[in-house]
Amino acid sequence: MSRFFDPHIHMYSRTTDDYEAMSKAGIEVIVQPSFWLGSPRTSVGSFIDYWEHMISFESSRAKEYGIEHFVCISVNPKEAIERPLAVDAMKPMINFLNRDRVVAIGEIGYNLINELEEEIFIHHMEIAFEKDMLMMIHLPHENKKVGMEKIENIFVSGIGKKYDRNKILIDHNTEETIKKTLELGLWAGLSVYPHTKLSPQRAINIINENGSDKIMINSAADWGISDPLSVPLVAREMRMKSITRNEIEKVTFYNAYEFYKQSTKFTWKP
Repeated sequence: MSRFFDPHIHMYSRTTDDYEAMSKAGIEVIVQPSFWLGSPRTSVGSFIDYWEHMISFESSRAKEYGIEHFVCISVNPKEAIERPLAVDAMKPMINFLNRDRVVAIGEIGYNLINELEEEIFIHHMEIAFEKDMLMMIHLPHENKKVGMEKIENIFVSGIGKKYDRNKILIDHNTEETIKKTLELGLWAGLSVYPHTKLSPQRAINIINENGSDKIMINSAADWGISDPLSVPLVAREMRMKSITRNEIEKVTFYNAYEFYKQSTKFTWKP
């Protein structure tokens, strides 16, 4: 049986039935980055409760189905524009970065692509640098090319040159951003998500054109119409197209493992 790693999935919004289906499909490891709750937060306490829920409850819930669960902590880009809430939440957030199973700071980056988001984005990156942590960066769902240009500007500027690019994952890539992500020496996530992100075929086309190095498939499953089995689904489609087992395993398991094992908090071994 094949084994899979979903490096970006929001189980806070999924049912226990999803865990069972994922386990049966061969998903052994998942990483859950911070995201929005589906409605506006009203206090810093809602961030604290959410982070604790992910680290404690979700890790336990996943374990019941033989799935190892790890976490990325952040003030998500969609919530980064709220003032003073987003700024106030950054201080207690730091306490969670030392917890077991917290393998990265993320998601961070852009949503609407504005200065308020960038302020929080840079603040996160500085914390990650100081603590030598991995980062998961979120490309905006719209105007991805503009978002990628803004991210590139950060990396080529004075402040951005110090970041270790091998410890940074840019997620939600499409055909218009993948080449730049790889050229910058960053890891690349491809989110296979019905309607609003990539189809399995588009993801496969991107891999065929750009190779499998440093690319990983994820489901990004959340509140919307999404599929927590996207990673094994892409693997099946790749097998049907006679793509080699080595290439399939790289993008559906081993690349994610190679990225996250850089964190001392990523304690799972295949």
